[in-house]
Amino acid sequence: MPEEKEKGLKTTTVWLMIGTAVFFDALQILLDFLLMGWLVTIFASMTFWLWFMRHGISFMKPKRIAGSLVTMIIDIVPILGWLAWTVSISTFVLSKKIQDIVPGADITKLDIMNRK
Repeated sequence: MPEEKEKGLKTTTVWLMIGTAVFFDALQILLDFLLMGWLVTIFASMTFWLWFMRHGISFMKPKRIAGSLVTMIIDIVPILGWLAWTVSISTFVLSKKIQDIVPGADITKLDIMNRK
C-alpha cells in the first residue's frame, strides 16, 4: 500500500498556529502562578494534535513523536516551559513549510557554523 502524501500548510495557517502557541504559552504563565499551568499542556496538546490531523499531518513518525514528548516534558517544568509551545510549533510548522517549498530541506539540520 503506498504511503499517503501529507497535505501542506497554508501560510495563514502557519501564522495562526504560531499565534495559538504564543497564546498557550502566555496562558500557561498566568496559570502557573495558580499552580494550574499543567492544564494548558493538556489543552495545547489536544488542540495541536487535532489541528495537524485536520491538515493531514500525522505525528506517528518517530521524529515527530519524540519532538512532541520533549515539548510536553519541558512544558511541565514551570519557568522552563513558558516558551515550549511557541518554540516547538514554530520550529515544526516553519520546517514543514520549508520542506513543502524545497523538498528535503530541514531547518533543524542547517549547518551555519561551518560556512566559509
